[in-house]
Amino acid sequence: MRNCFFLLAIFLLFVQFINVENKKNCIAQFKWMNGSWKMITKNGMIIESWKTINDSTMEGKSFFIKNNTDSTFLESIEMVARNNQCYYRPTANEQNENKAVAFKVSSFNQKGFVAENPEHDFPKRITYLLINNDSIHAFIDGGSELPQKKSNFYYSRVKN
Repeated sequence: MRNCFFLLAIFLLFVQFINVENKKNCIAQFKWMNGSWKMITKNGMIIESWKTINDSTMEGKSFFIKNNTDSTFLESIEMVARNNQCYYRPTANEQNENKAVAFKVSSFNQKGFVAENPEHDFPKRITYLLINNDSIHAFIDGGSELPQKKSNFYYSRVKN
């Protein structure tokens, strides 16, 4: 019986170590986001650009471009690893007193992530999925309470 408790304790420590290491490495999992991405809409184009700053931070920015000349800043975004947890932190232009809103990354792998903040009005959940090396499907929704309240963003990589 004593051996069972010892083995269980070792197993739980190992699982905890793996969880901590995975959360520390979340930024490395998101390097596929680096670069510029565009989405054509009926009113213009949205550009979202990402770059890795270090092993715990990525920065993103998005703009709306109309008529290929008029540019409007939409938001700045940080993807950060802090205290063994990853956060997606957008600061939307002229919203939330221009302060970042933290969305905790609840799941991730090499092809995407889900970030959630059930206390935020909308969105409550942000998802990015890498479709292929040149396509991302991102969407925001009302979380598990209102998944049908959803906005889709289909980005393609900007080729240089």
